[in-house]
Amino acid sequence: MSLADLLKQNFIDGGPFFMTLHYLMWVLVIIFTFRAAKIIRSANNDYKKLEKLNTTILFIGGFGLLFSLFYRIMGLYSAFSVLETTSDISPTLVAGGFKTSLVAPLYSLLLFLVTVIIWFIFRLKIIDQKLSA
Repeated sequence: MSLADLLKQNFIDGGPFFMTLHYLMWVLVIIFTFRAAKIIRSANNDYKKLEKLNTTILFIGGFGLLFSLFYRIMGLYSAFSVLETTSDISPTLVAGGFKTSLVAPLYSLLLFLVTVIIWFIFRLKIIDQKLSA
């Protein structure tokens, strides 16, 4: 299975609405990261703008993680309500549902980890630039 096929399958499994928002968050993090890197490389160091971009990057990652967990907990709650009223359910079906419900939180956890690493690196650069100024 190629990477494109895996992303397509996870997009469908994770729910097209949420995964579209999630991919949009990835794109925003990439754009803001390049903008922050451009500010660091420029001659005039605009600390305020760099700190705002850095905070925005971290916020997007944290918001994506929290939104994903909230969305999935709501889905699991409704699934448990159905399981509660139904008598003969296959354990394989339940396990497949749990596996599918973890797709979006795994993507958002990866996004959060990447944004924390980016935030930490840029935070070190901001501190170094402030100390050298």
